Amino acid sequence: MSSKVTPAAPASSSMNAMSETPQAQPVDRNAAVAAHRAHQSEWREAVLGWPAGPPTHLGAAKRYRVLGNCLAPDFDGRSAKVEGVNLMSPAAKAYADERQHELAALGGLAEDDRLWRNLLSSQPLAFSIVGELREHPDAAARAFATLTGEEVVALDDLADAGDPSHRLGGIEAEWFPPRDLHTGDHSGFDIAAYLRLQDGKSLLVSIEVKYVDTFSPKKLTWAGSYPQHAVAAGLNQTAFAGVVASGGSQFLRSLLLTDSLRRTGLRGAGEVDRSLAAVLARGDDRSARKVVGTIAGHTPRTPVALWTHDAFFDACAAQPELEDWARRMRRRYLLTADGDRSPLHTPGGLGGETRT
Repeated sequence: MSSKVTPAAPASSSMNAMSETPQAQPVDRNAAVAAHRAHQSEWREAVLGWPAGPPTHLGAAKRYRVLGNCLAPDFDGRSAKVEGVNLMSPAAKAYADERQHELAALGGLAEDDRLWRNLLSSQPLAFSIVGELREHPDAAARAFATLTGEEVVALDDLADAGDPSHRLGGIEAEWFPPRDLHTGDHSGFDIAAYLRLQDGKSLLVSIEVKYVDTFSPKKLTWAGSYPQHAVAAGLNQTAFAGVVASGGSQFLRSLLLTDSLRRTGLRGAGEVDRSLAAVLARGDDRSARKVVGTIAGHTPRTPVALWTHDAFFDACAAQPELEDWARRMRRRYLLTADGDRSPLHTPGGLGGETRT
């Protein structure tokens, strides 16, 4: 998950929200990114009541003092990280703190600035989803039933006795299995869920989360352990090359890792009966649609799916426990159908919650 700023000279200057100093704004790669940058800037000002801060991307930091989609690290004696204003519920903030400690022991990564200060990053989106769904596991199971079309009855625990433990406690952000037992690279999942089905079987769902970021341009090659994993997943060399050519190397790595777990389980115990690899992206993300469609056309043994933000929030909103949270998520992450920014409300608490 990465939020990219196009390294181009600024085309115009606009007043930085909550500042009297005009700030140059980046030239985004397309109108959709520009619209979401403006929307997140408005969310920061109108809902969070927090000033803009320096960019979290090193390249952008050399060009711009502040960006509207980035939070100032501190404001009025308060810390953006400590208060978790970039996350969408207290449950998400508590989970992010806990998960960061776990990832440090595992050698995983949740980048501080992107998580706590960048409103355009997909990382706070992923952690906001996982934290809230963990708080309401029964509702989460029903939402996954809608999204997958399967008879999901519960979030289950994929235990791991290893040290450090790669336990998957129902649903996790930034999760990965022991790498040396699978594809051997640094692949992992933005979100992973271990679900129990009505028939008693397990379903592992891996989710690649996208917001305005693109798939990594780094191309996967037919070398090392990848041919073995691709063939086992039902993809021959021609299919593999076609997916790479479509720009899908990043999601292909995720698919191969998901399928490896389907075949062997976490450490060879076979705890995974079925698997699904999904991309969660904007409805207008043509790249995500193309990549998922290309892979689906080769009918891999682990099915793939594209879930739009809209459909995901709808599935959550149908659950009473998640309805208010899903409404806030829609207001933060979705634009209106005609491209105008959704109207926002006055400053409240964490993630736009009204303080009482």
